[in-house]
Amino acid sequence: MEAVARADWTRARPFRRGGRREAHPESTALARRLGGPLLVVGSSASLQTAAALATTVFAVYGPAGTGAMRFAVAAAVLLAVSRPRLRGRSRRFWLSVAQFGAVLAALNFSLYEAIARVPLSTAVTLQFLGPLALALLGLHRRLDLLWVLAASAGVVLLTGGPAGGSDAGVALALLAAAITAASVLMARRLASESRGLDGLALAIAAAAVLTLPIGVPAAFGTRDASDLAIVGAVGVLGIAVPYALEYAAIRLVSVKAFSVLLSLDPAIAALAGLVWLGQTLAPSDLLGIGLVVAASAGVMGSRTPP
Repeated sequence: MEAVARADWTRARPFRRGGRREAHPESTALARRLGGPLLVVGSSASLQTAAALATTVFAVYGPAGTGAMRFAVAAAVLLAVSRPRLRGRSRRFWLSVAQFGAVLAALNFSLYEAIARVPLSTAVTLQFLGPLALALLGLHRRLDLLWVLAASAGVVLLTGGPAGGSDAGVALALLAAAITAASVLMARRLASESRGLDGLALAIAAAAVLTLPIGVPAAFGTRDASDLAIVGAVGVLGIAVPYALEYAAIRLVSVKAFSVLLSLDPAIAALAGLVWLGQTLAPSDLLGIGLVVAASAGVMGSRTPP
């Protein structure tokens, strides 16, 4: 999930391919069974790799500066790819774009400041509590209490374990969770008012403009091409690539399967932290992540598609 809320691809309408022969049923079924899940996992891996890479330049640009610069890169890529229509938009649409952009900027600040203080997997797992809480609001079964208890136990293990990190880092990650919940609701509204990547591209551009006063001074912090290249990679891997993969994946898997697969984010974040940053976790931390992942998968699997 990283520093940008997942768009609500469940509302995306697939393109019609009139006049073309349909693929063979067996090959189509195989693509749905393997292709869709691999795309979602690939999206998560790209997101968490970007977050891990971002931490390597925090000492140069700072967490806020890194986030601001990556918004600029991602906005340029998404605007070039989607080429959104600017004329004929309603005032409500532009207000939604501005609000979503502001929320994304706040989310980026809180999450990047969190992962500067606590392990990547801890921050991402705590952030995941935001959308998990939203999903729980729509469920009213006794079994749902089990998921609440599992997620709560996971949080206790993560925040109290040896790798729990600073109190400030935990607080920032929980703030990111609350902002993520708000951003999910805003993303749904924007998705209903736009098509494809249009709304997202414009919202990312709005976030880039809002964070420009932070990004411009940070960019002059060093002239090292390798550091700038890392920021560029963070912008592409953290926003452009994941959304493109998810946009394709939602056409190959069911909404329920898509939601459950996204629940793997904390586990993938733990793997990214280990591979890219050498962050090792205590057994209690691994158990905490596992409980949150299980709770999220259980809740998402119980949802009724919209």
